[in-house]
Amino acid sequence: MGKSYFFSNEKNLRYVLSIGFFLLLGSVVSFSQRSIEGTVLDQNSTPLIGVNIMISGTSTGAITDLNGYFSLNNVSNEDVLIVTYVGFETQEIPVGVNTELNIVLSSASSMLDEVVVVGYGSTSRRNVTGSVTKVDMKSTENLPNTNVSQALRGRVAGVQFTDNGRPGQNGSILVRGPRSLSAGNSPLIVLDGIFFNGSLIDINPNDIESMEVLKDASAAAIYGSRAANGVILITSKRGVSEKPRITINSFFGLSDWSYRPILLTPERYIQKSKDIRTQQGIPFDPNDPESFLTLSEAENFRQGNIIDPYDQISQQGRIHSTDVSLSSSTKNTNYYISASMSQENGLIFNDQIKRVAFRVNVENTVTDWLKIGTNSMFSENDQSGIPARVSFIERQSPFGNWYRDDGSTPTQFTVTEDQGISLNPLYNSFLSSDENVRSNLFANFYTIIDVPKIEGLTFRVNYSNNYRWIRDYQFTAQDQNLPNTNTTSASKRNWKANDWVLENILDYKLKINELHNVDITLMYGANRNFFETTTASAQQLETDVFGWDNLGVGGVLTNTSYAERVTGISSMARLNYRFKDRYLFTFTARRDGSSVFAANNKYATFPSAAISWIASDEPFLSNVNSIDYLKLRTSYGAVGNQAISPYQSLSLASSNRYVFGDGGPSVLGVFPSNISSDDLKWETTYIGNIGLDFGLFDYKLTGSLELYHMRTNDLLVERSLPSMTGYNAIWTNLGQVNNQGIEVTLNTVNYRKDKFEWNSGLVFSYNENKIVSLYGEDLDGDGREDDDLGNRWFIGHPIDVHYDFVFDGIYQAGDEIPAGSLPGFIRFADLNEDGVINAAGDRQIIGQSGQPKYRWGLTNNFNYGNFQLSIFINAMQGWIGTFNQLDPPYTGDPLRPVNMLDAGYWTEENPSTTRPSLIYRRSVLGHNFYLSRNFIRIQDVSLAYTFPQSFTQKNKLSNLSIFVSAKNLVTFTDWLGTNPETVTQFPMARMVTSGVKIGF
Repeated sequence: MGKSYFFSNEKNLRYVLSIGFFLLLGSVVSFSQRSIEGTVLDQNSTPLIGVNIMISGTSTGAITDLNGYFSLNNVSNEDVLIVTYVGFETQEIPVGVNTELNIVLSSASSMLDEVVVVGYGSTSRRNVTGSVTKVDMKSTENLPNTNVSQALRGRVAGVQFTDNGRPGQNGSILVRGPRSLSAGNSPLIVLDGIFFNGSLIDINPNDIESMEVLKDASAAAIYGSRAANGVILITSKRGVSEKPRITINSFFGLSDWSYRPILLTPERYIQKSKDIRTQQGIPFDPNDPESFLTLSEAENFRQGNIIDPYDQISQQGRIHSTDVSLSSSTKNTNYYISASMSQENGLIFNDQIKRVAFRVNVENTVTDWLKIGTNSMFSENDQSGIPARVSFIERQSPFGNWYRDDGSTPTQFTVTEDQGISLNPLYNSFLSSDENVRSNLFANFYTIIDVPKIEGLTFRVNYSNNYRWIRDYQFTAQDQNLPNTNTTSASKRNWKANDWVLENILDYKLKINELHNVDITLMYGANRNFFETTTASAQQLETDVFGWDNLGVGGVLTNTSYAERVTGISSMARLNYRFKDRYLFTFTARRDGSSVFAANNKYATFPSAAISWIASDEPFLSNVNSIDYLKLRTSYGAVGNQAISPYQSLSLASSNRYVFGDGGPSVLGVFPSNISSDDLKWETTYIGNIGLDFGLFDYKLTGSLELYHMRTNDLLVERSLPSMTGYNAIWTNLGQVNNQGIEVTLNTVNYRKDKFEWNSGLVFSYNENKIVSLYGEDLDGDGREDDDLGNRWFIGHPIDVHYDFVFDGIYQAGDEIPAGSLPGFIRFADLNEDGVINAAGDRQIIGQSGQPKYRWGLTNNFNYGNFQLSIFINAMQGWIGTFNQLDPPYTGDPLRPVNMLDAGYWTEENPSTTRPSLIYRRSVLGHNFYLSRNFIRIQDVSLAYTFPQSFTQKNKLSNLSIFVSAKNLVTFTDWLGTNPETVTQFPMARMVTSGVKIGF
């Protein structure tokens, strides 16, 4: 079922689209004109036939003949020629005063020389041996992304990014499926070569030069104990031209709900209120509203006062971002300086974020053998405000009172007679205030020494310090309408962290004749993470005039504090060896020590190896015209996961205060709370990977194919203990989880002629996640290892599954209905055929959650002259989610004034076969409702215009482009909530933006 909705505020939509339309109007400039001619050759001086030569920004062009010859009329000095040919790199050539040009095109194979960051260094794409995916940052530069993780959404095979619909939130990133049962599954983030423990929202996307995802052991093992969940490498920008370059990027946009769940209309709400009474056998007068509505609802019904709950909690979504950068690269100094400001208002009242960010990257060549530099940034994110409560919004009556009679403040309950589920979602937003500001100061200082008299030997020292701090202050004022109840409270939480990393890196590159290339990298380093937090709270304030600034006026005072420290040391060795530049070998070993593990297992070693063969360089393939590039890769190795809190392996004690007698002094009691685990160690994931990279048909088709298998052993699990031990649980290593799958990336040049070019990109991934072993026990004696029913962990099935009764229709009048059920109740399958539906024998796994079985994304890029159109489709399929909003919304009293989704319900007149009656209670069996989370979404659409160089040069600009983009245009899904991707009730925004990029 497709869902397509328009902006409710058409005036705002027309405003944004009008700006974008007028920005896309170019200028016509005339110059003195003449003729020009020339030839186009390849790198072997062979004439190229059918090459397109266009004058940028015009429809004037030519095509080379059999001799590679072309001629153009009406050409001016300021014109720029765009030279394109399938299988070769596009060139832009200023005409200047030339009357004859000899143009040499480079083969598209030069893309193999693209620099790829691989950790503690970089290499060309051709020489990569592991599974490394470079994210195309240019494909997202015309999109309103304020979080760098949005660039990963559906665009990288094997990577799943989901957000929660709120502005500025990170969401979650999953690389090749979940590995861990209890520890973290988030990938390691490395910023400019250093572990980054902050939030991705701290990083300005416009400051990023490149982003790589390391997925297999060979690529990720260089980061050892923290790389089991994959690694994301982020490299910030540097200066690229000797002339100082100023760049301004700015965009503005409006947003609205991409989908708003459909509630019962006032008419259907009334009918529902009548139907529930009919099904319960409760008499009512259909002409007397007070017999089927509450008194306050009936009064609003008579007055014609109707409320749409979604309108009440919504605000106009908008986004604005501007950043400015200054950069240059001279003989001795390279610098990049930027400042940015962004503000985004979400769709829910009082949900917003403001961010300011600054970056300074400077590198200075002191001598011909010494460089010093820093990559540093500061950001501050202000997420202050108490958003309206979106939970149970669909339960709000259309005849409720959301504001008091004077309209100044929200009511406490929208329906006075129901002081529970009718809690006003706006109540806390008006009565309470919040200051939530998160700051991050990150800097890496480095020194690079090209060791004199030893060519190829480089020594680098990194020292990074990262300070992060949070101010989280909250205050609830006195509700003046509740004079007999003290509703006041205040709290202040101050949190700060300090992380540092020190690394010594030695790299030696050696070339032996023309056959052998050796690159040896050694690293030794140490790191420390520390944070502390203190919270002070006050209840029942004597006065609320001080807010959170004088907690001493509280009647009840509490305070808590906590701190923790994690230290580690690491050493690493990596050998890259190339023979004849087509046989490639990489061997890596990393040894890590961490204080989070037990005394017997402080250290672990993580080795890996990879071999690649560039088959297309072999003589027997040199005459196969259809194959331009073919490389086979294979790798195997181990990586670790230390994502647990410190001190879990130690015997710990907790404290509590006790009061003896009436009004006596409190006494501090200390008691054991955690049993020691002297053998606790890392989770270890062993990854095997086979990859094939290819370029075919003059590079019209390029891409890669990956097959992988991952086995995670020694899972970190907090296992329950019998109560007689005096402890609740203990952390231990046990079990095994497997992930295996396939990843496909395809890039195609579909059409290229004259001014028009169309190319596509497809990514597809399939991951099969399976628990192989848990506790190794067979307590029931059935010959197979026991599942963990409490945690919903099942041998042979994914980590995240739904385990429940199996829906088998709706009982209808005339059916054979068991005791306890009625017509309109749900029928469940009797799986063990014992004639009784119960939890012991009639539940099974009904689907997987957490990650879909299949993920795919399709990008189509169209270029026509100076216009660029991009359309991106994102899809996830093969998963289900809990959707208990389908439950008839009555807890206890079935006559409560509660609305519901307009998803249908059973009545005698309309006997549904999929939805139960209004008096059905899922709590009888304790089951859930489920819906498919499959979706196909038109995720991003952008239209950009790049002004021709003739125009920018005349106006003393280096570049100028403008764009209009849309995000989350249409979603095709059967999910009835706001967003199948995240299943939260915060809405996904449909956004339309327009922006401009100017370079000086």
